[in-house]
Amino acid sequence: MPIPNIKNSLNPFKDADLEILLKFIKKIFSDNFGFIREFIQSEWSVFLKKAKERLTIMLIPHSEKRIINFHVPIYAITLIISAILIIITITSISVVNHASTIKDVSKLKMYGSNSKIQISKYKDEINKLYDIFQKFKPELTYLYSLTNEKDVDSLWAKGGVPNPNSDNSVPDHLSPSIEELNIKEIEHELKTSRDVLLKIKKFLNARKKIIENTPSLWPVEGYIISKFGYNSSSYKNINEFHSGIEISAFPGAEIRATAPGKVENIQWNSKLGLTAAIKHKYGFTTVYSNCQKILVEVDQEVAKGEIIGYVGRTGKTSKHLCYYQIKIGTEYVDPVPYLNKIPQ
Repeated sequence: MPIPNIKNSLNPFKDADLEILLKFIKKIFSDNFGFIREFIQSEWSVFLKKAKERLTIMLIPHSEKRIINFHVPIYAITLIISAILIIITITSISVVNHASTIKDVSKLKMYGSNSKIQISKYKDEINKLYDIFQKFKPELTYLYSLTNEKDVDSLWAKGGVPNPNSDNSVPDHLSPSIEELNIKEIEHELKTSRDVLLKIKKFLNARKKIIENTPSLWPVEGYIISKFGYNSSSYKNINEFHSGIEISAFPGAEIRATAPGKVENIQWNSKLGLTAAIKHKYGFTTVYSNCQKILVEVDQEVAKGEIIGYVGRTGKTSKHLCYYQIKIGTEYVDPVPYLNKIPQ
C-alpha cells in the first residue's frame, strides 16, 4: 500500500480525516511489527499444545491388586514444581532472616549489658569529679578573697528556695538521679569558677608591675653578719642603730640592682664609703654601700639583676661587705623580708 501524502491533505481536527490518520498508523504498525505478534502467537500455541499433553503415573503394588494409573497434564506438574520451588525459596529466605534477627537480638543484649557497665562507670567518675571539685572550692575561695571582692560569702550560692506548695508525688523514675544533680551543680560551679579566675587574673595583672618593681633579690652572694636594728659597733664599744644589713662577700664580688630603677646618686661617705642609691617605682629606694667600684652613673636606668658595682672595704669597716638598705618614702625598713620573697 503506497503511503499517501498526508502532510498537507489531512486535518486531524476533522472526524473523517482523523479516521484516515488512525488507519494509516495502524497499517504502519501492522506492516512493521506484525511478525512479532505472529511469532508470539505461534510460540504460545506450541506451549499450550505441549502443556495439554499428559504423563501417566503408574502405581504397581507387590500384591495382586490392580494397578493404579494417574494421568497428569504437563502444565499441572509444572505448576506444582513451580509452587514447591517458590515455597522452598520463601522458607529459606524466612529462615535466613530469622537467624539474622536472632543474631542481632543477641548483639543488642550484649551491647545493653556493656552499656549498663559503662553507665555505672560514668556515674562513679561523675561522683569522683564532684568530690574533687568540692575540695577545690575552698582553695579558689581563698584566692578570690585576696582580691578584696565583697561577694566572697555568696560566691557559691545556688539561689532559690524550695516551693512548699510543690507536688511531691513525682514518680521515682521521673526524679533526677544524684549524678544528674551533681552534673548540674558542677556546671553551675564551673561557670562561677570561670568568673572567679577572670577576676583573680585581673587582680594579678594589676599587681604584676608592683611585683616586678619590688626589690626582691640578694644584692650580692654572701651571708648576713649584721642585722637591721641595734648592733654593736665594729669600731666603737657601743650599740648603734643599723638602718640596713651587712652582707659579707668575697672582695670584688658583683653587686646587682635588686629592682629596676634609675640611679639617684653616687657619693662618698666617710662612714659608708663609696655608695650608690637607686630610685624605684612605688616609693622604693635601695642603697648599696662600702663598694670598691661603681659601674653606673647618675640618672642611668638599670634593670633588675644588672651589675652596678663590686664589693669593697671602703668607709669605716674592717671586712669586705655590702651594706644594703631599703627605704620606702622616707623610712628605712628591714631588707630581710624582701630577700628572694618574690619568685623571679
